[in-house]
Amino acid sequence: MFKKCLTSLAFGILVSTSAMAETIYVSDIQFIAIREGQGNNTKAVERGLKSGTPLVVLDRSNSYTKVRTPKGNEGWVANYFLSDNRVSRDQLVRLESKLTEAAETKLNAEEALDEEKAKVANLVTQVEQLNSERSSLQTQLSEVNELAQKARAIVAANEESAYKIESLQHQLDSAQNENQMLKSSKEQRWFMIGATTIIIGVLAGLILPNTRKKKASTGSWS
Repeated sequence: MFKKCLTSLAFGILVSTSAMAETIYVSDIQFIAIREGQGNNTKAVERGLKSGTPLVVLDRSNSYTKVRTPKGNEGWVANYFLSDNRVSRDQLVRLESKLTEAAETKLNAEEALDEEKAKVANLVTQVEQLNSERSSLQTQLSEVNELAQKARAIVAANEESAYKIESLQHQLDSAQNENQMLKSSKEQRWFMIGATTIIIGVLAGLILPNTRKKKASTGSWS
């Protein structure tokens, strides 16, 4: 008999402990009252518990459950007022909150995508500008190469012209030297001719009078 009582007591404690760990919720009915006993005619311990209010289970009997409210009041409530899960209104609120978070996440993702698109468009514009600049530089390089070739040709022509000018200058110098030599030779020749003429004239001036005198002397002797 003692063992049977002990077993029953242990079972009761186990059930009580299990019940105390359980949490249930006020169902979708808007407001309910917690009462002292198992019936609507008993005194209300706490009124106005709205849907979704969590209640700690203390005991279960017949179609009623003894609970503790968030304010610490303990009493009985009919099982049809209770739900093992959160009420649909609270679930709806939670779903709406998650939906709002998802919408915000989507909006942030769209904004990030728009920023990335703007960056890509900017990069495309920069690439186009770089391609345009590269094309312009290639054109300028071609023009520079062409000018360099022309410059080399002009330098080569100038070197050839300088060589020709130098050759002509040498020829001119030679011609001037030869002309100077010829001029000097001609002047010497004329000088010699003049000197010879003067000497002849002097001699003639000296000889002719003597000849005339001799002729005159010879005529007088005869």
